[in-house]
Parts: sequence; structure tokens; C-alpha cells
Amino acid sequence: MSKTSYLLMVLIVAALSYMGAARLHEWWHLYRAEHEAAAQQAAAEFSFQQVPLSLAAPQAEPVEPPVKYQPQLPPIYLEDTPLSSQTQQQQAQQTLASIVEDFDQTADMQSFNLALQQASNGEVNNLADLSSQDLGQLIQKNPDIRLVIKQHLNNKEFAAKIDEIFSNPQFQQSVKQLQE
Repeated sequence: MSKTSYLLMVLIVAALSYMGAARLHEWWHLYRAEHEAAAQQAAAEFSFQQVPLSLAAPQAEPVEPPVKYQPQLPPIYLEDTPLSSQTQQQQAQQTLASIVEDFDQTADMQSFNLALQQASNGEVNNLADLSSQDLGQLIQKNPDIRLVIKQHLNNKEFAAKIDEIFSNPQFQQSVKQLQE
């Protein structure tokens, strides 16, 4: 073999050694990175649930807060005594009139009030008057009132207004107060 052949073989062995060393260095860095990531993941997954129960502190039972005593308070009136039944009735009538007045300006309610006056011979002027009296007795005296009510309830707009009025809690309470 000639010197040139030896030189080429040494050069090939040196190049292969360099490439092998570079691959070994690269593999070593990947191996360390994988082990560091696995160690960090294991550290993150560690919790005290893995500790045996004999070493863990005993579990405390949840404690409910004590219930505070709240005495029953007597009713408080703005006046010294409760309102008389006559005053309560007056207030109920005023409440009814106020609620019905909010709807009296519509054409449906005006035509209903007019038909109601004609059917009752002027005894009942509007819905407030109708609600504040005993309806059974009014219908016995004036049977045409029932027809007026049925006729006007066929109108959807009028029926919606009546539902709105009758669903008002103040209206319900006032009617109950007046009819007792």
C-alpha cells in the first residue's frame, strides 16, 4: 500500500470517528433531556395522596356553623294601633280605583265601562265598582252584566288588559279586603 492509501484510510477513519462522536454527543443530550422531563413530570404528579394513610393527618369532619337565635319580632305599625276596618276598606277602594284608572283611558275599557253602566242601570260605572261589590248579587240584580263581560272578553286586547289588572297583587289584596 502506498502512502496515499494510508492517508486516505486515516482520513476516512477520522471522518467516521468525528461523525460517530457527533452522533454520540447528540444522543447524550436527548437522553438527558428526556430524563429531566420525566423527573419534572414525576415531581409534578407527586401528591400527598400517595402517602400512606398511617402517615397522613386524620381527616377532620366538616363543622357546620352554629344557628343564630332570631327571636320572633312583634309586628311594627307606623301608627300606634292597626288601621280600623273602615280605613282599610277605604284604602282598598282607593287602590282599586287607582289601578283601574291606569287602564280606563283605552278605547276598549271605555266601551266596557259604557256597556257596564247601561247593563246595570248606572249602578256600576267601571271595573273598580264591579270588583268592590259582591259580584253574585250584582249579576242577580242585573243579568245583562254577565253578557257584557262575556262579550268584551272575546276581544283579545281587552282580555289581556283584564289579565294584567287581575294579576296585580295589590289589586287581588284589595278585592279580597273589600269582599270580606
